[in-house]
Amino acid sequence: MEVSYLAEAEDTTKKYGPLTDDLLRNTLRKDKGDAAELVSWKCEDFTKKGDNYASFVTSVKVQYREAKEGALKEASYVAKIAHQLEMETKFRSITNEVFEKEGCCFIEILPKMNQAMRELHLDAIRTAEGYCVSLELGKEVLMVEDLRARHFKMCDRRRGMDVLHATLVLKELGRMHAASLVVEKLGCSLTETWPVIVEKWVHREDSSIDMFIKILAAQFEGAAMIMEKIPKYEHVVEWIRELKPRAMQIFKDALLQGLKFSVLTHGDCWSNNVLFRYDAEGAPVEVMLVDLQGMRMASAGTDLSYFLYSSFTGNIRKNNFNAFITTYYDSFSSVLQAAGMPVPFSQEELLQELRDKMTFGCVLGMIFAPIVLSEEQDIIGFFDISEETIDKDSQERQETVTRIGERGDGQLRDRFLSMFDEMVEAGIVSRADAAAQ
Repeated sequence: MEVSYLAEAEDTTKKYGPLTDDLLRNTLRKDKGDAAELVSWKCEDFTKKGDNYASFVTSVKVQYREAKEGALKEASYVAKIAHQLEMETKFRSITNEVFEKEGCCFIEILPKMNQAMRELHLDAIRTAEGYCVSLELGKEVLMVEDLRARHFKMCDRRRGMDVLHATLVLKELGRMHAASLVVEKLGCSLTETWPVIVEKWVHREDSSIDMFIKILAAQFEGAAMIMEKIPKYEHVVEWIRELKPRAMQIFKDALLQGLKFSVLTHGDCWSNNVLFRYDAEGAPVEVMLVDLQGMRMASAGTDLSYFLYSSFTGNIRKNNFNAFITTYYDSFSSVLQAAGMPVPFSQEELLQELRDKMTFGCVLGMIFAPIVLSEEQDIIGFFDISEETIDKDSQERQETVTRIGERGDGQLRDRFLSMFDEMVEAGIVSRADAAAQ
């Protein structure tokens, strides 16, 4: 079998090591049928630093024939590969769980949801096709469709979502959330059939959680130091620092199954994890939800808060907030109505759920705004962090956040200002005059 590596890397053999002929052969046959015979394959990197965090992502160009003497054909797939780094056993275990979940979502759960959608004469959920997953510990790989072949690409995350992009994402989130309820109504309990989508990591009590808490605290302190330099925001600085010890509990509370709001959520819906297809004039016309490693049963409000506070400039979010929720709710309701099911909550109840999740949204904003606006030198290597280096890494992360906030473009400062102003208006943060009393 002819195999080649075209990407420059510090150790290409190790980097691509989990990819095998058998894995590519299975992927090809899942896509093209049993008659497809693998001839050769090669890896071509197409992502840049900051596009992916939880895994290494590359493309695999495949040559194949559909008959022994048939013409040579080509196909392209995306491979998500576990980082080939030295790491502790518990982190290997977490990585394995992440791949198991995403593989299950692509290969089992989404096909079940799409079958239900087809029976309602509705479009399938817009995601990549999933082909196969390998869960050998330390060598995990997920093979999915290369959406570039259908002209999908990432938007410019630094600019923030505009209304056209956001509308497509919110409609698709609504359809996906509703489809999960349709499957449940048909007698398939998602959490009983696929317990992998029950959130586990927030219940861990080991050093991985301690490290996460320290990185969170560094992000918060960086935000506080940026806001300290803005006159009359002392009350916000005080609130951020009071919030730090409660950050993990806010995550835990937000990720619990949300009773009447409980749906299968994307779990990691921000600008890096959605791809768009554009028309000739450059307007977005279709979206694809990708990177499903965070899918979990939780409140629909967590997905909405996650998206709204991670991927927008403040003026777009605030000026269109109610319209965005209407867009989501109409899409969500339309699927349930097609299935003859009652909508489990009203739009006003959803708005209240979002108000209840605003602190969670603000926490996400403090995490994601610096990531969204990062340049290459600012990118944190999460798998480079260890118990031995966590204090140094946390300090460096705090310094990075403040450095991004000091840039001349003022983007991080402006995002923080608008977000914290919203928290004040909602009564979550005390007003300056009240705080001074």
